[in-house]
Amino acid sequence: MRDYTLFLIIMVLVPIILARPWVGIPAWFWVGLMVPHSLTWTFMRTFPIATVIGGTTLVALLLAKDRRPLPLTREMVMLFLFLAYVTMTSYFAVNSSGAWGFWQHFVKILLITFVTPMLIHGQKRIVWVLLVITFSIAFYGFKGGIFTISTGGNYHVLGPRDSFLSGNTYIGIAMLMVLPMILVTARMFHQKWVDLGYPIIQRFSRPIGWGVYGVFWLTAIATLATYSRGALVGVLAIAPFLFINMKKKWLLVVTGFVAISVVGLTVPDRLMDRWQTIQTYEEDTSAMQRIQSWGVSWNMAKESPITGKGFRYSVLGYDWWIQYAEFEGHWRHVLSPHSVYFGLMAQHGFGGLAVFLLLMGFTFMTLNRIRRTARRKTGQIWLAEYAWAIQVGLIGYLVAGAFLDVAYFNLLYAFIALTVIMRRELEEAPQTETAQEEARSARQPWPAANGVSPTGLAPRTVNRSADHG
Repeated sequence: MRDYTLFLIIMVLVPIILARPWVGIPAWFWVGLMVPHSLTWTFMRTFPIATVIGGTTLVALLLAKDRRPLPLTREMVMLFLFLAYVTMTSYFAVNSSGAWGFWQHFVKILLITFVTPMLIHGQKRIVWVLLVITFSIAFYGFKGGIFTISTGGNYHVLGPRDSFLSGNTYIGIAMLMVLPMILVTARMFHQKWVDLGYPIIQRFSRPIGWGVYGVFWLTAIATLATYSRGALVGVLAIAPFLFINMKKKWLLVVTGFVAISVVGLTVPDRLMDRWQTIQTYEEDTSAMQRIQSWGVSWNMAKESPITGKGFRYSVLGYDWWIQYAEFEGHWRHVLSPHSVYFGLMAQHGFGGLAVFLLLMGFTFMTLNRIRRTARRKTGQIWLAEYAWAIQVGLIGYLVAGAFLDVAYFNLLYAFIALTVIMRRELEEAPQTETAQEEARSARQPWPAANGVSPTGLAPRTVNRSADHG
């Protein structure tokens, strides 16, 4: 039944996308992040959903009358530069066939990143994309939180089967990245910042908001229950930002005090054991494998600082890989760099890592600007809040990414596309009266002191009556 339902949804989406091309963008993110075909049992598990949705969206893009030009912001320029750089390193890759195969996969991710700003503009479209991205991952946070509570935290929370997010570490960083977005979404519904154009949603906006608050806490529990050390460190990194942004901090503190001192709620032993392995990493095989892999990546980058070794170098096997290691353990583990930064360093050299870090830095600065100015300049509370959410999610990614190989995660590039779109939305929105008055004041000459201007000349007298003809 699930297969037939999903097939029907896809077949209905195709004509809708052709009629309204922008719908293809949230549909693409839904397919890529939630991976709905992983929830089916038979023929839809191998059905080319991404190809159908992506191909239809590209065709619709050519027919779209409201297509916008691609904004050449510094983020987009760096994305093009990053694409050019990984193309160059793929040409010099030690595993040429494997490198070009993964290059094609990465180009597909970047293609939708470039297309998104062309079709998504205006408040409603932007918010719908934000909601689809948020709930595509929050769906697994909701499931995982309930599963963790019902089983007492005795099992890992895993992602959708046969997908990039299937492992506990990857679904952990995905939930970590959208956790601030879930919080902002709950507040948006509860406080009715945006009218999505559906009266029934507006009517039940507050109950929906309370429900999303519940999803936030279930997702937080599920993130911890992945027992991924990278996710745990990421949670610690973003927790202070989440706490500061919460409106009723006292209620959270009181609830936590009652839960610990009165109810006797404690952290599951498995979570504590996992956390302690960070302090005693020398005794933990998994941690030592990471240190070994980081040494390998560093030595590869030193040998090829500009070109790196290219994508899929690990296919050459353990005997080739171990020659770059500082030490050899008693294991023959999957040859993963176990880090965004060391992975980029090994694959694309120090040059590729530098381009990626510049891209992250520009994205972070743009989000910071939107967060600081949207509320005051244009009165767009939702824009400021979602910029904050993406910014905090990016912090979580950058911290947890030190321990996870997720440099080509499509959620990250969705964040970059959204940053570009939100910047354009801020620049094109009409300013509030207060912002306009501040701008006019900034353009006025310095006020004269005792009849003398800062230049030492007497201020000119302007005949205002002339302004009225």
